[in-house]
Amino acid sequence: MSDFRIAWLFPDTLFLHGERGNLLALARFAQLAGFEPEVIKVDFDTENFNPSDFNLIFCGPGEIVSFPSVVEWMIPFKEKLVSFMESGRPLIVIGTSVGIFGKKVVRNRNTFVDAGEFPGLGIVDLIYSENYEVYGDDIYFECEYGGQRMELIGNQIQMGDLYIGKEKPFGILKYGYGNTGNDRNEGLLHRNSIFTNTLGPMLTCNPWLTETLIKVAAEHSALDPQKITFNDELERKSFQTKRDFISKKVSRLKNCPRPE
Repeated sequence: MSDFRIAWLFPDTLFLHGERGNLLALARFAQLAGFEPEVIKVDFDTENFNPSDFNLIFCGPGEIVSFPSVVEWMIPFKEKLVSFMESGRPLIVIGTSVGIFGKKVVRNRNTFVDAGEFPGLGIVDLIYSENYEVYGDDIYFECEYGGQRMELIGNQIQMGDLYIGKEKPFGILKYGYGNTGNDRNEGLLHRNSIFTNTLGPMLTCNPWLTETLIKVAAEHSALDPQKITFNDELERKSFQTKRDFISKKVSRLKNCPRPE
């Protein structure tokens, strides 16, 4: 019988970059912590959605055009979702879908779609503004989560900018675009809930974060996780290779002569 429940929000709608690997990583580390995990799909056909029934909630990236219908469906559950976050259990939101949970989404007026803006759930102080051009590159940053300081590397396909107001950033950039391309902020951290630009999938490529997420979710669900034993030597070597590659890119940029 399952004792660790993971909600996967709208996997058949919000699947822009896949990210199924994140769910596999969460389930695997929940097993390593001694739990029997269950990943449960939550979508338009779900009845009586109650966030408090879950230990952790995950939301992948999606097309902006689908956001208004997702927001409309989730409005009746907004207060329960806020209570879930304030309890300290993690909500993880990846890529474009951070806009669903912010104050509003502003669409690019130069695209062929209808311009304008529409409200999000307003759970966090975030405005998502669609970009005219899509930016893609590596992203490398430092963060502190669950009392652990760590470095994370992933990919970023930035279709919009995140303006996080007075909210706390999830990480501080060492390389990459981040929230706006104009500062060193990456994502947003609200209690233990993460809103990030990082693809990869992030939780497969950075298992030290995944392990900490499971521990945080368990501790705030009155569960006692076992000591996780996981050999991350391969991931550490991969991380070092990526970091070295990014360092070379930074060096080339520094040595590139400026145009007259």
